[in-house]
Amino acid sequence: MLKRMFLALAVLSIIQISPLVHAQSKKSAQDPVAAEFPYQYYPENLPDPALAGYFPKTWTTYASSQGRNAVFSIPQNAPAVLRNGVDWKFAGAGAVSLDGPPVNNSILTTAYGIGMPVGASVVNGIAYIGSDNGYTYALNAVTGKLIWAHYGWNMNMSNPLVAEGRVFVSTGSAYFNYANTMLYVKGKRPTRGPGLNSLYALDARTGKEIWAYHFAGEAMPTATYETGFLYIGTGDGHVYKIDAQTGKPKWISDIVSFVSMSSPVLNRKYVFLGGTDPNYFYALDKKTGKVAWRITIPKLVATGMGDCTPAYAHSIVVQEATVETGDPRNPVANVLLGLDANTGKIVWQKKFPKGPVPPAMKTATPMIADGKVFEGSPVTGDYFAFGLKSGRELWKVHLGAQIRAGAALADGVLYVPYKSGDIAAIRVSDGTLLSNRHIGGAFGPSSPVIVGGTLYVSNIYGWLLAMPVSEITGTPTASLKISSNP
Repeated sequence: MLKRMFLALAVLSIIQISPLVHAQSKKSAQDPVAAEFPYQYYPENLPDPALAGYFPKTWTTYASSQGRNAVFSIPQNAPAVLRNGVDWKFAGAGAVSLDGPPVNNSILTTAYGIGMPVGASVVNGIAYIGSDNGYTYALNAVTGKLIWAHYGWNMNMSNPLVAEGRVFVSTGSAYFNYANTMLYVKGKRPTRGPGLNSLYALDARTGKEIWAYHFAGEAMPTATYETGFLYIGTGDGHVYKIDAQTGKPKWISDIVSFVSMSSPVLNRKYVFLGGTDPNYFYALDKKTGKVAWRITIPKLVATGMGDCTPAYAHSIVVQEATVETGDPRNPVANVLLGLDANTGKIVWQKKFPKGPVPPAMKTATPMIADGKVFEGSPVTGDYFAFGLKSGRELWKVHLGAQIRAGAALADGVLYVPYKSGDIAAIRVSDGTLLSNRHIGGAFGPSSPVIVGGTLYVSNIYGWLLAMPVSEITGTPTASLKISSNP
């Protein structure tokens, strides 16, 4: 099955979509190259400093924290516009109507061409979002107006990081070219991701490029920032520790496995992430890059361990994978693992119901809060809650369509976007489905962000959306209380 995946992706690489173009700025009109891929900056759209101060100050990892619950409270005396929530929609270059069909009636073509698959980072009054059309956008988080746009020459599937006054974004494609497919067929080591694969440092206010580091393979996962360094795994089978000021590597660790979309998570000692071919989940020493431990499980399919972004809390790392079932009618199932962070020992594992093969046999993003793990199944469309320490299933709710996103938990309610273009509101105490708001388009692995009364979420039809949380649940959010965010 893994070989079939490589061959299919090789065919896709031949028909890879060209980046779509945003409106030209006056400055770029005189330069043919800049006119095609313009850098844009509109300082008049920068946020009001009086409002910006209520937002998070940094964004250092996927979904802002190791537990992946991107929820931020604001004081009761904050301006009403922030407490009540803002409402706007931003269409990136090439975005298609939320109530229309996908491009060429293909979700994959749409997602890989114009989608905003992974989600926004909302810092200092600015919402930063990456798009598979190649752009990173910075938007006023209150008004939705464009502040700047930077073009990265490849797909941007990363959750922009914000630290040291800079934005860090990574780029790369999901494809294998013909040469690398043939290497795999011959039993040799392939590299995933043709094209220019990069990690960029941009000025957070203006979007101007400060430095770029280029990789041999794709850099689709979100990096993780800590104390002046960035950690990222790539499609060339390496994990990198890069100086955030200079863009130069501190160490490069060869794990052989290519990293698909497994954005690393850190604890005091280790970098945790998953890799494919061979399929392992790794812990690397943060100081040296040496592999401390690695684990695998039987019957992994496709990108296996390398596709899921893990979550971490209380010395447990949570990772999802997809396995074969042996049932021709329902050939795959998702498996959720709770791992001892120090040893790699499997503390518990849960095999979800089996079902049909989802697109590219993907996994979902786990989220940890209040001593519980929340996770969806791309195979069956079920959403689960488990005890973090025990792995005991607490409840299950059937949403029906593929679930790849993480969740945001606030005021005892989980907000879960999923493929049908809906956002579900689930009562965390018992799994009751409180409401289900249809937005349109489709949601991929985009974890939602809540700041005060506003929920921010991106859509694979090419949109970033901001909406009052109260419009999903019908409940005022002025007294928002967040769940513990490890």
